[in-house]
Amino acid sequence: MAPVTTTYTVKAVREGTWWVLHVEGVGVTQSRTLRDAPRMATDMISLMLDVDPQTITARVEPELDEATMATVKQARDGVAKLAAQQNTVAKQSRDAALRLRKAGLSGADAAKILGISQQRVSQLLSPKN
Repeated sequence: MAPVTTTYTVKAVREGTWWVLHVEGVGVTQSRTLRDAPRMATDMISLMLDVDPQTITARVEPELDEATMATVKQARDGVAKLAAQQNTVAKQSRDAALRLRKAGLSGADAAKILGISQQRVSQLLSPKN
């Protein structure tokens, strides 16, 4: 059975070339990158509390100025909307390619009508899609 894990919130504050990692009630450590921050925080929590590192989940939250965070949120929201729209368009393209093939059109003709390559039509009609 997997060990029960405890999640700790790690506040990451940029100071010079380092991220200073604060875990309330536990301690402080640092990391050069946010990618390494969860491991560094987990190691610190494990040592300070004398617990198995596998029972720790470190959720790193970078603290940046309000304007930067607002811009980041806009970008993330835009990416999420674009991904959803891309999924919708991909489904529509698969449906259109399937209808064209069922109507007896060749892959080349379906590609011409859809404005995509013949290879893309083949991908759309592949059973994996």
